[in-house]
Amino acid sequence: MMPKIDHNTFIDRLKGKSIDAAALQGAYPDLNVRTIAANGIITGTAQNLEKLWEVIDNYDHDGNVNTISDAPALSIAKWLFDEAGNTASSGGGTGNWKKVAEFGDRSITSNSNAHRSAIDSTGIGLYYGDHSSFRENILRGDRQGLQMQLDAMGAGNWRMEAIEPGSVIIESASGQSARLQESSCIGWVMQNAKGAYEGAGMGARFAEIDRRVKDADLRGTILCEELQKDGWTAVFYSPRTAEDLSDSGEREKLGALNMAKAGARVWKSPVAESMGVRCDAVISGYRDITPDPSTEALLEKLENAPFFVGVANGGIHTFVGHNGSVCDFHWTAQPDDKNAMTENPVREWKWDTGLYMVPPGYW
Repeated sequence: MMPKIDHNTFIDRLKGKSIDAAALQGAYPDLNVRTIAANGIITGTAQNLEKLWEVIDNYDHDGNVNTISDAPALSIAKWLFDEAGNTASSGGGTGNWKKVAEFGDRSITSNSNAHRSAIDSTGIGLYYGDHSSFRENILRGDRQGLQMQLDAMGAGNWRMEAIEPGSVIIESASGQSARLQESSCIGWVMQNAKGAYEGAGMGARFAEIDRRVKDADLRGTILCEELQKDGWTAVFYSPRTAEDLSDSGEREKLGALNMAKAGARVWKSPVAESMGVRCDAVISGYRDITPDPSTEALLEKLENAPFFVGVANGGIHTFVGHNGSVCDFHWTAQPDDKNAMTENPVREWKWDTGLYMVPPGYW
């Protein structure tokens, strides 16, 4: 029997290979791979292999979602390694992850700059928070209150034109029209993740992710689960050490850190089919202390990712980031707030625990 197999080895051994689903089902009748196969073949895409790993891990009971070591699971893996064949192309499902990262980075920069540039030129930006006083007036239908706010921001040069679901249309005295978009921490994340996927020609897949997240009441942890299905690496972070969290009585944060270290899934959501997120790596112990060489190497690896998506403290907060900086949106921001979205280096990121999701090829 083969020795224990870790998740990364499994993915690397089968990447780009083709698997005969009927033959696999014949060898292991209880193995349900029907939802993974297309025309009888499971292609070795990141998304397919992540799904296949999840199915096989159900046959393993070693308590670590990053490894399989029980005989039934190892037997299936050995069959796959022996029987999977090379394929000329693994199909469009693999995704061009370099483009996803590039367009994600570009989306954050362009959307942030456009908001600030609009404020510089007109006094009014492109976004307002879903917990702002501006939105409160929208909910009340207080057009007079909205107009007063616009007058104060834009020196009386703009008037209300229309209120739409999630946005407001305004018009200047010269006839110029502008759309102010409602946003939030998760709204900002989804907008930039959409830009990343659609820019890489993967709009259909993002539409699936978007539906799943909306059906789950906009939970960032469900977004992380969906990204993990696409092969994104889940990096659990805790700037504070386990000892620091313990001494401060932060039991939930400490529990999440210990689960990640033990190879258990974290932050399962109370929605159908949620399993939580499998943590591929753990970075801990770098706030107000010099990180050890191993932690330093992991931090540098994270800082080299051109784009990432993340959640903090069990999904209470969500964010995106690029090139070593976290970029998050503040839900109380008014339309004239240049700091509606702010950036902070990952090493100075204030939230104690969370996940960074890094696109395939960048970890």
